[in-house]
Amino acid sequence: MRLVDKVALITGRQADWKRNSYLFAQEGAKIVAVDLNVSDGEKTVSEVKSAGGDAIYVNADVSKSVIVKKR
Repeated sequence: MRLVDKVALITGRQADWKRNSYLFAQEGAKIVAVDLNVSDGEKTVSEVKSAGGDAIYVNADVSKSVIVKKR
């Protein structure tokens, strides 16, 4: 597990963001899934947790710097 004690910020704009979330989690990273689509984000977090990973979902638009700075 190469990513133990690391946090991976995965955004929904990435084409393979769900698959990458699982891959990072398998390597021990904690996942922060950021997306505008609540159901996709929550489903991804649920699936990562079901597989033994640690993840949270944040509903945000990372293209808006004001929103990112507030979080």
